Amino acid sequence: MKPKCLCVVLLFMSVHVQAQERVYTFDNTLTNIPSNAFTNDQRKYPKESDFKVQAYASMSSADGERAALVTIKNTSSGNRFFESPHIMALFADGQRVAPKMSADKYTVGGHDTLTLTLEFGRYNYPIVNVYTSNN
Repeated sequence: MKPKCLCVVLLFMSVHVQAQERVYTFDNTLTNIPSNAFTNDQRKYPKESDFKVQAYASMSSADGERAALVTIKNTSSGNRFFESPHIMALFADGQRVAPKMSADKYTVGGHDTLTLTLEFGRYNYPIVNVYTSNN
């Protein structure tokens, strides 16, 4: 009798885990509104760095989670640590948000590029730009 109960519990647990997994789809719009298009009353800026966004594609989930597939380049000749404060997303309502990254920092070699999926949380408005202090 106990093996049957265990199987049922495991089945429900696996369904619950699958239900929590986020599925992102690429947003249809190809926007690149400059970061200075909105007033920055809260004075939020990316931390100064040697990184530059080469390309990005904004994504969203059905429940309003926002993310971006971002390719960054280390413009320095030496190794640099890429951290969350080095990059921001600009939303269509003018809000600026740093991402929630899965690692504290990434080491990027001199003149190397790194592509990451960066998550920004749940927002009603889409991402219209992703930028660093060098963009």
